Amino acid sequence: MAQARFANAQRFTAKAADLSRALFAVIAEDVRTWDVFRWAVIVLCALNVLALLSLTGSIRSEIAALRSQEESAGIDQLARLTKEIADTGASLTQAISDTRSGLQGNVAKLNSKVDARLQQAATASPLPAASPSPLPAASPRPSVRPRVRTW
Repeated sequence: MAQARFANAQRFTAKAADLSRALFAVIAEDVRTWDVFRWAVIVLCALNVLALLSLTGSIRSEIAALRSQEESAGIDQLARLTKEIADTGASLTQAISDTRSGLQGNVAKLNSKVDARLQQAATASPLPAASPSPLPAASPRPSVRPRVRTW
């Protein structure tokens, strides 16, 4: 059985070799009959393929360079933004503490002025006792006549 498989493989290889030789002979005969114009077209097509291959290589390297720059720029930008946020937070904290201390000082001054006035009013004259007085009677509302519009 192994010999049969080996024989089949040899026959297949021989047939493939015959086919390739026949194909090569046909191609070689056709190539010998080509004129200069066809050879020029083949050369130009080959140059175009080589140019495209070199461009794709340079484009890939440019893309890789841009990606690395983008990553490094992203890291630098993140560090800069973090520093700006920290600086803003510190300045806001300072502004809040300055405002709070200023307000506390103003409230203390206002409280001392109110206390001083209350003490002056208490020592100047005591308030007379309030006597309940009747409220004046309300007068009745005048009657209102409805308006009639005439056009």
